Amino acid sequence: MSNLGGSSRVVSILTLGSRCTGLLRDAVFARSFGVGGAADIFFLAFQIPNLFRRLFGEGALSAAFLPMYAERHQQDRLSAARFAAAGISAGIGLLTVVIALLELVLFSLQPEGEHPTLAVELLQIVLPYAPMVCLVALLGAVLQVRGRFAPTAAAPAILNVALVVGVLTGPDGDPTARMHSAAWAVLVAGVLQVLWSVAVLGDQPFAKPNRKAWDEAKLLAKRAVPVGMGLSVLQVNILTDTLLASWPALFGATIFGFVYPLEEGANTALSLASRLYQFPLGVFGIAVATAAFPRLSQTKDQTQEFQDTLRTALGMALFVGLPASIGLCVVATPMVRAVFEGGLFSSNDAPRVARLLWTYGPGIWAMSCVHVLVRACYAKGDRRGPVRIGMAVVGTNLLLNLILIWTPLEEAALGLTTSVGSAIQCVWLSRRLGARFAGVLGIVASTAIMLPCILGISWVLRDTVPWVRALAIVTTGAIVFATAARYLASEVWSAWTKGS
Repeated sequence: MSNLGGSSRVVSILTLGSRCTGLLRDAVFARSFGVGGAADIFFLAFQIPNLFRRLFGEGALSAAFLPMYAERHQQDRLSAARFAAAGISAGIGLLTVVIALLELVLFSLQPEGEHPTLAVELLQIVLPYAPMVCLVALLGAVLQVRGRFAPTAAAPAILNVALVVGVLTGPDGDPTARMHSAAWAVLVAGVLQVLWSVAVLGDQPFAKPNRKAWDEAKLLAKRAVPVGMGLSVLQVNILTDTLLASWPALFGATIFGFVYPLEEGANTALSLASRLYQFPLGVFGIAVATAAFPRLSQTKDQTQEFQDTLRTALGMALFVGLPASIGLCVVATPMVRAVFEGGLFSSNDAPRVARLLWTYGPGIWAMSCVHVLVRACYAKGDRRGPVRIGMAVVGTNLLLNLILIWTPLEEAALGLTTSVGSAIQCVWLSRRLGARFAGVLGIVASTAIMLPCILGISWVLRDTVPWVRALAIVTTGAIVFATAARYLASEVWSAWTKGS
């Protein structure tokens, strides 16, 4: 498993850099926009191109494209180059048409009210980013099959830096103008990401498509739909959560004559909380899935090697996901205050975001493993199973959301249902694949040893400044867990540290 361990570390290290710049971006957002209706609209607008990226770029197209390209790359490089040219041009061309139609719809709208008008204006600017970022993801799939993970993993840092520059160079004292500046920065980042990916490719990865290549592109399109539905569960859940949380900012404080249970700022709190829980998920969980996918695709017909790769990948995802789930709940309050507090983000806003982290945190382990499991299904050619499971989870999540937001949980219900849905999806997919997790008992035991240590540190430092308390909790947790896991979960420890 040396390739899997080494590739996962490369992706993790570069993704860590991207996520750190992401935290900087979110800290700037929180201080510049605060928690309120206008900020809700900004995060809603930014969520839409992100949804396209996750559904089509990192989701449907690349997940369907990568196994097909990997198979051809092993057998015939010229055939692979033709297929890549046909598949990418067809996919991005279709997506560009969809975005153009959406832009026409937006230009035809004449919304009333400050917040709906702002939503339309921001969407008009950021939507063209969708095909650009999807192109980057598909070029990244080509690079991954060639064993080059760095450009794709590090690309988000370009977007984060561009957004920070866009916000900070916007007019002082005018949050709305800064939002427009940030929106334009998104497009600049998209152009830079595409240029970088193209520059790194080299080696003539594309060739003029023939009839066979175009027929294979049609097959890719047929496979992409069910693939996207299976991989999109978490993203669709996030979108429904976003829409429910944005209702007060878009439509007011009532719904069908009843007082809506959520207040303005709910989507901002939701977005900021999701950024923090996605930090360990992106750095480690998605990194493992990204590194494992090409290998799973290449060993799909070798049962034992496939299961060994899957077992190791799941163990590696759980190795970070489980302690992250527990640790994030403990560090939630000081971390929120350390990262976001200041400017327009007041101390009264911090508990709101921290409360959401307490409900998102317990699901990180499941979300990490689901990314591996869904890709394993598609590597084996199983497209129907993840779709059925995904649709059931989406329906369950939406139903629970509509019920639980009316309880005292209010907006925290949105995080809880996401965690519960991810756990259900993880167990269901594991049973379908007959999957096993490497080092489960050792990981659980190491996490159990870690918990009282970080609780103790949190209590001892309860009166210190937030960043010191947060750093101490994270450092203590990492050291204690790593020390315990080295002996109690040695197989997975070895996979992470030595790539064995």
